[in-house]
Amino acid sequence: VVARKLHLLGLVLALCVSAVPALAGGAKSRTASGEYNTVTVSDADPSGPIVAGRIANGVTFETKPGERFVEVYIEDESGLPVRAVVGQDLDGDATEDVKEEICGATTAPIKLRKNAVVMVWTQEGACADGTNAVATFGTITATFTRTAHMSGHHHHH
Repeated sequence: VVARKLHLLGLVLALCVSAVPALAGGAKSRTASGEYNTVTVSDADPSGPIVAGRIANGVTFETKPGERFVEVYIEDESGLPVRAVVGQDLDGDATEDVKEEICGATTAPIKLRKNAVVMVWTQEGACADGTNAVATFGTITATFTRTAHMSGHHHHH
């Protein structure tokens, strides 16, 4: 009886997941995640945290061809939302060419540029709207969605 109950619960969960609007129309999605830890970043060297911090307080995600949107969710050990910047590096220099700030999670899928590398950096302090936020250490999860209708323009390199 217990096993059957669990099985039913699994079905209910599966139904909830498939009802996510971003996945409507047969779009395929891929989830990737990485951990960050701002606690280990040294503030002793003023020029240091940029480099050390970028390793410790952010996660970089490679995108795959055909992926059009990314959604980001950050879960911090503190339980509070995390202010972060979601950036896209388009030319491989590890610098954001386009970016937007989020508070804990994206409110809508962010459109990916061609060949973008997605970089999510946690930021210090409260969110733009005043929400109390803190980044200690935790996990950044990115969900990449491919569009349902692949365009007829296939570029072969």
